[in-house]
Amino acid sequence: MLADLFRTANEILGAHAYRVSVHRLAAQPCADPRRWTRRTVILLGDIRTRWSVADPLLPVLRVLLAQAPRRVLVGGAVFLLRDAGLARNCALAIHSNFCAAAAEEGLEGLPDAPLFHSDGPVSSAVSGFAAVPLMLDLIAEDHGQVSADALRAYLGLPAPQSQPRSRLSLGLLQRARGDRLIERTLTLMQEHIEEPLRIGDLAGMLGVSTRKLQRQFLDLTGEGPLAAYRALRIERAQQLLEQTNLPLTEIIAATGFGTHSNLARWMRKETGASPHILRQRALSGRAA
Repeated sequence: MLADLFRTANEILGAHAYRVSVHRLAAQPCADPRRWTRRTVILLGDIRTRWSVADPLLPVLRVLLAQAPRRVLVGGAVFLLRDAGLARNCALAIHSNFCAAAAEEGLEGLPDAPLFHSDGPVSSAVSGFAAVPLMLDLIAEDHGQVSADALRAYLGLPAPQSQPRSRLSLGLLQRARGDRLIERTLTLMQEHIEEPLRIGDLAGMLGVSTRKLQRQFLDLTGEGPLAAYRALRIERAQQLLEQTNLPLTEIIAATGFGTHSNLARWMRKETGASPHILRQRALSGRAA
């Protein structure tokens, strides 16, 4: 099923964008690790069996998972990440059949139990069927959302529900012409408004270098990721000031500015008005 998905992607893209080969783990040579440095490795397990490997195969597994820039684990294959000693700080989509065993073995399942998830270079899906939309997301990373949507429509798959975005976020994404890395970065930024992440941490979660993230933001949006992140937080603070009666201390906490003076300084710089003035204007408008 997944192999056919990528073959169909080649038809839609009009080029041999993907070369697909299917192997048994036991048949993989590990003499030359460079073989895997430009490949996506998909370890396709089922929903009934915990995938384990015998000790002689562990070196092969470690080479595959350590060298491949993109690793996808499906169903019972999530346990292979632990067997290879590479599960630390990796959040995984884990099928309900494996949740208890995964917790006992220290694998980090996501609390909202998503069907699939990407965490930097590691992606996971609870089953082969759940892996299909995950593969479409990876294709969008490689060739853009338009190509992935065309493939989705050709295969007769429903479009995913779009996540709500702020006006500023939509503007940045439009400037970037829907670039997948920018889209994923903006999503993470909006999910971490209250406790802002460092740009290096964002890059790590996205599986790219800090330099690449900064350069792509500058090239495609005209501003750096730090400035964009701060602007999103200011936008959220302004919305809370104008649309709610929350105390200023709670708004400061909800947008990660830390202190009144810090919020006021950036608010004046970006909007030309202090938080107090913005709220007064909003109250006057409501009264009118």
